[in-house]
Amino acid sequence: MTGMMRLTFAAALLALSPAAAAKIKSADDLKPDKAYLLVQVDPVEFKMMGNNRLVTGVVFAPYDAVKKEIRAGVMVRNDPVAKDGKRRLYLIEVDPGTWVIAGTGASGATLGSADTSFSLGSYHFEVGAGELADLGVFVPLREESDNPDTKMTGGKLIGMAFFGGGVEPVPNRITIRPRGSGDIVVPSWLAAKPLVQPAFIYGGTFGNQGGGLVNRIDGKDGRGRAAGETAYLSKPGQPAAAAAVAEPAPEPVPTPPSRP
Repeated sequence: MTGMMRLTFAAALLALSPAAAAKIKSADDLKPDKAYLLVQVDPVEFKMMGNNRLVTGVVFAPYDAVKKEIRAGVMVRNDPVAKDGKRRLYLIEVDPGTWVIAGTGASGATLGSADTSFSLGSYHFEVGAGELADLGVFVPLREESDNPDTKMTGGKLIGMAFFGGGVEPVPNRITIRPRGSGDIVVPSWLAAKPLVQPAFIYGGTFGNQGGGLVNRIDGKDGRGRAAGETAYLSKPGQPAAAAAVAEPAPEPVPTPPSRP
C-alpha cells in the first residue's frame, strides 16, 4: 500500500468516525435518553527494539445487522475519564441501539500500526437508553506477517531519522478481556451507577468504505468462526465465555392409533 493510499484510507476512516464528544466529567452529565460505553484501551504493542507501545484509537459505529451496514460513529482516543501511563479509560455517549466495533484509527503508520476496518468480521452488541455498558479492556495488536518489510530493524530506524519513511503497515486486530483488579479504577462518581455487560455477537460484516486495510477483529484466529457466535463478559476479572444457547424443544413423537 503506498503512502498516498494510507493517507486516503486514514482520511476516509476519520470522516466516517469523527472524534467522540467532549469528556463527561460528572454523573450530572449523563442523559436518560442516551446510552454510555465504558471501555479501557491499552496501547498497541509491537516489536522494535524490544516491546514498544503506541496509543491508537478504537472506532465504534451504529450497525444494521440485517443490511450489514454501518453509519458514522465515534473514535475513542481523546478525553479519557481516567488514565494510567498510556492506558486510557473512556466513557462514550451514544444513541441506544446496535453498535459494532468497527476498527482502529489514528494509528502510527510509520511504525507499522495501520488504521484498520474490521469489515471481515467483528462483534456487535445492543445497548439501551440509560444503560452504562462495560465493554472491558481492548488491547490492539499488529497482525503477524512474514513480510520482512513489516519488521522494524536498527537500519530502518536510522533511515527513518535521516530520510523519513517507515515500516510497511499491517492490519491491526484487537483482543478483549474483562476489566480486573490490575486495570484502571473507575472514577468514584461513575462507580455507583450499575454496569451492564452486553453480549457480543460475532460475525458483524460491513462494507469497507475507506478502501484500505481490512481484517477481522481477532485477525487470523477468526478464520472459520461461525457468524452469530455469542460471547459475554461474565464477571470483572474473568475471561469471556460462550453464552448459553437454548436447545430447541424436541419434536413430539406421534403416537400410533390403537387397534380396535
